[in-house]
Amino acid sequence: MFLLTQGVVKVRKRVTLMVVVVTAIFGVCWGTGQLVYVLLYFISEDIGAVLIAISDVMILFNSAVNPFVYALLNHQYRDKIKKMICCSLAARVHPEPGTQLANTTTQPTLGTSSTQ
Repeated sequence: MFLLTQGVVKVRKRVTLMVVVVTAIFGVCWGTGQLVYVLLYFISEDIGAVLIAISDVMILFNSAVNPFVYALLNHQYRDKIKKMICCSLAARVHPEPGTQLANTTTQPTLGTSSTQ
């Protein structure tokens, strides 16, 4: 019974860490953008196109970095991604015997009719 409780506590700690990290990254990335746009609204001076571009990139960066954070902090997510990538690559390199790849790019040649 004690081992089960320790396992549950360990899983909860990992999940809590992942939520805190994802939330912190979200706050930094989106907070930067919100701050810039609030400054744009209230300050009459031009704050610069570079600062606006940086804030927009930070917002996009938030979405791009999430899968890497999940893979870093969650071993189940990491294992599933590895399995998905390996299966995809193995299917391309070594197709299963007896399977044919559909050729959907063939076009009728001259002298043949497509309505035969």
